[in-house]
Amino acid sequence: MASKTFIRGVSSCTRFTPLCDNYNTLRHIHFPGITSFERGQRIQNAMVNANLDFKKLEGKIKKQKRDIAAQGMKLNEYEESLLDKILDMKPFPTLLTFEFENVYTGGKKVRQDPNLDAKIKQYEDSGCRYHQLERGGQVTWHGQGQLVAYGILDLKQFQDLTVRCYVDAVLLKSVQNLLEKNYSVPNFINENPGVWTNQNQKIASVGCNIQRAITSYGIGLNVGPDLKYLNAFEMCGLPEARATSIKELTNQDVSVKEAADQYAKEFARLLNITTVEHMSGEDLNIE
Repeated sequence: MASKTFIRGVSSCTRFTPLCDNYNTLRHIHFPGITSFERGQRIQNAMVNANLDFKKLEGKIKKQKRDIAAQGMKLNEYEESLLDKILDMKPFPTLLTFEFENVYTGGKKVRQDPNLDAKIKQYEDSGCRYHQLERGGQVTWHGQGQLVAYGILDLKQFQDLTVRCYVDAVLLKSVQNLLEKNYSVPNFINENPGVWTNQNQKIASVGCNIQRAITSYGIGLNVGPDLKYLNAFEMCGLPEARATSIKELTNQDVSVKEAADQYAKEFARLLNITTVEHMSGEDLNIE
């Protein structure tokens, strides 16, 4: 008897509304060409830390205001204006997009694998380095021909945006919309991580980390990679699962940059962000 495909819906997630002015603009920074994985991690970590530092400062300012009010006192006009200007410097929500050199990465679950050392040797023998990460999930591959998109934002700056809704209704739904609207590729999400084109074919992976409501990591979408790397390991604990790509399914040569711009558009739309500022990482002094 043929097995039935379980498709997970996201109807429990409401429409999300930005709660501050800065969150009406998404800064999409694309890094052209091939980027080293280490550089990508440094850039992401720097931006996450900037968000965490600001959030700490923001908390101190709000506490100071509450303490002053509790004492029956109030700030003068200059002090109030100065603190408001500082709070207005909140970092914009940011989407970083890359095409990385060929690497394998492991999520937190992988640390418990007794065969991890042997698998790492296998990955390195194929010409790919291995990196252990603090995201959720298992092993995945990133490299040439794959779009990697990292979303860095504060979940609490959107109304009703839970972690589950962010993953399903933003990170993954953006991939789904991109595939359907631009390439007519049917797809779905189910109980297994990522986006699937049929019961055994996966086209995108997902992994997310949250620190004090600040997000990091995101998705890997197979645009036109060499699928031998992705099919060299067991995906999601499913022996029959294999990777596919936009190129394999449509026979179209799509650039990672083109897919990145399409993803940013959907990402912003699903968060009700009205403006997308596209920037080149090449033009910015970011390390």
